[in-house]
Amino acid sequence: MSIYFKNMDVVVPGDVIAEGDFKIIEGAFREHKKIIASIIGILYFKKNTIRVVPLKGPYMPKRGDHVIGKIVDCSTVSWSVDIRAPYLGRLDATDYFGKPIDPSREDIRKTLKIGDIIFAKVAVVDRFTNPQLVAHGPALGKLIKGKIVEVEPLRIPRILGKNRSMIKMLREVTKAEIKVGNNGRIWIRSPDPEIEKLLIKVIKKIERESHVPGLTERIRKTLLNELKDRLGEFK
Repeated sequence: MSIYFKNMDVVVPGDVIAEGDFKIIEGAFREHKKIIASIIGILYFKKNTIRVVPLKGPYMPKRGDHVIGKIVDCSTVSWSVDIRAPYLGRLDATDYFGKPIDPSREDIRKTLKIGDIIFAKVAVVDRFTNPQLVAHGPALGKLIKGKIVEVEPLRIPRILGKNRSMIKMLREVTKAEIKVGNNGRIWIRSPDPEIEKLLIKVIKKIERESHVPGLTERIRKTLLNELKDRLGEFK
């Protein structure tokens, strides 16, 4: 068996990735003994498996995903939420307040207005209804102030990092609040606007260079250098 690219190389349709009895997970096809890329993506191989993860693609909700959504409509008992998916999410008032409400007495539009941003969890996904969201619980709910960064949803695992190493490092170095949605939205908040600007810059860099080995340490050094130059906080 032979492999003609390194792990995490970018491949394009038609590239001969390997030859031999590899198991193809996604993003490639077999032609006789050759395994050929079918999409533009990042190559991952482990033991006898090959996967090409596309560089771009829409967000498709899955149960258990965390999403950052924008309120776009409201009824007496629920909100419609833009979650960057082909369809809107639905957030019932009971799943925001954590208890039943009486719509004849409570106007939920006073709590969440059109344009508000929320951090929610996908509770139900099926073919017949819009994804059902829950925004009641630890760390969930309305997001106040801060900045939103949008990236390709497929780059979110790299922004989180293995065992969440990347996102932990970003929080520790900048002391900023950061919430990451599987739908490719990232919310950041810091009392220092320069920190917010720096994080936006760094997050976009991670998105561009997600295939580069050793990225977490490189980003850490970049952050420390930037903070030293701009704020004089690090020696």
